[in-house]
Amino acid sequence: MGRLTSYGTQFSKIVLDSFDGIAYLADIDTYELVYINKQLKELLNIADESYVSQKCFEVLQGRNAPCEFCTNARLTADKPLVWDRFYHSIKRHFELKDSVIEFEGHRLRLEFGVDISHIKCLMDEMRQKISVEQVLVKCASTLCNIDDMDFAITQILESVVEVFKADRAYLFEYKEANQELIASYFYAKPEVKPFKDILSVAVKKELQEWLSGFKEKDKVYYQVLDRDLNRDAELYKALKDRSIDTMLVLPVYVNNRFEGLIGVDNVTYNTDQLQVLSSVAMFILDHLRKRKLIERLDYLSNIDELTGVYNRNKYISVLGEIKKSGESVGIIYIDLNGLKRVNDEAGHEQGDLLLRNTTAFLTRYFGRSIYRIGGDEFVVLLRALPEQTFLGLVQEFKCDLKQHGAACDLSYGEEYCRGGDADWGIKRADELMLARKRRYYEQKALAFSAAEGQNMQ
Repeated sequence: MGRLTSYGTQFSKIVLDSFDGIAYLADIDTYELVYINKQLKELLNIADESYVSQKCFEVLQGRNAPCEFCTNARLTADKPLVWDRFYHSIKRHFELKDSVIEFEGHRLRLEFGVDISHIKCLMDEMRQKISVEQVLVKCASTLCNIDDMDFAITQILESVVEVFKADRAYLFEYKEANQELIASYFYAKPEVKPFKDILSVAVKKELQEWLSGFKEKDKVYYQVLDRDLNRDAELYKALKDRSIDTMLVLPVYVNNRFEGLIGVDNVTYNTDQLQVLSSVAMFILDHLRKRKLIERLDYLSNIDELTGVYNRNKYISVLGEIKKSGESVGIIYIDLNGLKRVNDEAGHEQGDLLLRNTTAFLTRYFGRSIYRIGGDEFVVLLRALPEQTFLGLVQEFKCDLKQHGAACDLSYGEEYCRGGDADWGIKRADELMLARKRRYYEQKALAFSAAEGQNMQ
């Protein structure tokens, strides 16, 4: 092997030490190093020739056995083998060219290597950018081609999980009235549990303190739980219990109003591409705006703005559903007494107040089943309610009306119908209401006449 060493030294003076890259010679059969050039020695921090006769896999790769990717078995004398490999010992990526050299009965592997770490880095960045752009194109395509917007948002969150190689992605909507965050949309990898309650478990004060840290719009916050949260806090414990260590958090604003946040947990890839979350948020925000507009239009088309109960449009729609389904329904037809007189004598503000007081009283008994179908007319439709339960509720309503109903003077008629024959039930309830209304005004007239008679005496 001494002659091989001498040969290596001579070779280095001629070629290898002047090569702008790494190079070495190793015995193919024994894996023993014969020579390492100057550049590779510097990278390995080797100052002398102590490497000679040591195994190449020990010195170059830090292993105690031949490498599973070793090219010895694939080398031929007629053609070099070109490949690339990451050298863990020096944390660099090289494009390699291996050749067989015959010398005095020994077969040597000559390996040249050019450092391509920078190129690899640029290629990885390019792949990441392409991946990110593909996600954005996919998001846009999803919104354009899927009519079900809720399903489309879920698909977009799946793309977010994919690009960040994360566990879950959520859209939390903030309910200001209750100071809660609710996971309206979420996606989790098949093997990962969704945890819809992931943030709603936090106590309100603690949640508000956490949210106060996300004031900047369009900024993605990278949260490391062990670093950024108090380990004694319930929120920290709740997240840790759900195997969450890191989160991306993007506050969501609609018309300068905080509406919630987008959350991604356990991110493992593309952590330098956080802007993709901001870009995705634009698609989601557009959906939220449209949804709020639709909800507002739906509200205006189905809700009476003065009283807050359903309007005639909703009444007609629900009546159609009852008739189509054939379900039983309890019906109460209501008409305010003296609304025109209040409007004429006290003004429309007092008339409006009477209407609001009446609906507040009715809501105590009938909840969201009330429909204002005219200026002073209301209908209550109690669906899927047993007849005895309906009659008991009407009796309670009647007793309370006698004792406390002075502020909402009204006449009513009730009927229970089966088989979806709602038109008949409405007609019967209306007739009973009109009969009671006539008696009401007759009694009022008699009381007025009696009062007039006393005054004349």
